[in-house]
Amino acid sequence: MPSCMLNLRIVRGPLASVEEESILREFNRLTNSQIPLDDFRRWVRDGPGGPALHALVETDDARIVGHFSLIPLRTRFRGLDARVSRTEYLFVHEDFRKEKIRGFENSFLSAAIIVLDQLYRASRAQGWGPVIVSAGDEIRPFHKLVGCRPVDFPLVECLWILRPWAAARRTPNLSNAQRLALFFIGIAQSALFFLVRLIFPEPRDIRAVAANDIHPPANPERIGLFEDCESREWRYPDSEYTCLETGSAPEYFLIAKNGSGQRYLRVCQWHVGENATSAKQFLFVLLRQARAEKSLGVRWAVFGEHPEAVKLKSVMQHMGFLCRPRVRQLLFYTKDPKFLKSAIWDITDSLFSFDL
Repeated sequence: MPSCMLNLRIVRGPLASVEEESILREFNRLTNSQIPLDDFRRWVRDGPGGPALHALVETDDARIVGHFSLIPLRTRFRGLDARVSRTEYLFVHEDFRKEKIRGFENSFLSAAIIVLDQLYRASRAQGWGPVIVSAGDEIRPFHKLVGCRPVDFPLVECLWILRPWAAARRTPNLSNAQRLALFFIGIAQSALFFLVRLIFPEPRDIRAVAANDIHPPANPERIGLFEDCESREWRYPDSEYTCLETGSAPEYFLIAKNGSGQRYLRVCQWHVGENATSAKQFLFVLLRQARAEKSLGVRWAVFGEHPEAVKLKSVMQHMGFLCRPRVRQLLFYTKDPKFLKSAIWDITDSLFSFDL
């Protein structure tokens, strides 16, 4: 392909329909994804924080050959609105990755790095920040190069496996030895679940509700996501998520991404208190649902060391969950050092289980 000069345009959405279609078509192709157009528009157009901020890389004939977006997330911190956003939908067409962007002809940086840098700068100029970056290993160095800084979040990944062979094959990022161990652990957990169903009655205090009927307790000293009704309704479509609460204590709740034959039933957001009985009731309901869905099992990532998290991890370990500590590293684009402290973030899997 002959050399050409590209144009960079930064714009707040909503974009024109033809632009959205072009972006999603290229993103799906390059990432081997199958994201529906309606879902894409839900995330970049319809969020309670307003439409996304986009960087578009275009040829002179207006063909979109690169894109990056920041999706605003409504939240509060210490009584004030915090203009948090998360990154998504980054790509540069493979035929144009070495081409120059007009205005940056003398830059040694690639088109992808210029796109990242310019959109981050634009977001800061508009008063946005911090930006949360959850990127794959191959892209992380690009974000770091333009000023994103890492923050480690300790967690314990808890699994109950209901389909051992499928889970051993489909659980990502495992060695062959780990897959074999997971298979045998899954056999033991599947047998234990059979006994659990026989011994324990169906919990009667747990009921299904709509996402906007849940009212998470807010902690003004920590930044939590999807805590207002409008954000939860946007984040958790009824057809894809299960929302549960206790009848006797409605402040205790749980939201989980429905499972399938290819994935776990995955807990996204929760508050179950420090009551072991309440936690066990939620877990029994989740296990029964995962079995009915033919899911691989139940997956619950518990972040942090606050008292509720410590109690929940203890309950799951005693019940027979496979619980393994690990660290999840996020990148943040911010000039304010307070946002680089993991303790002020109320992180859950709600940040990672988007079908984007």
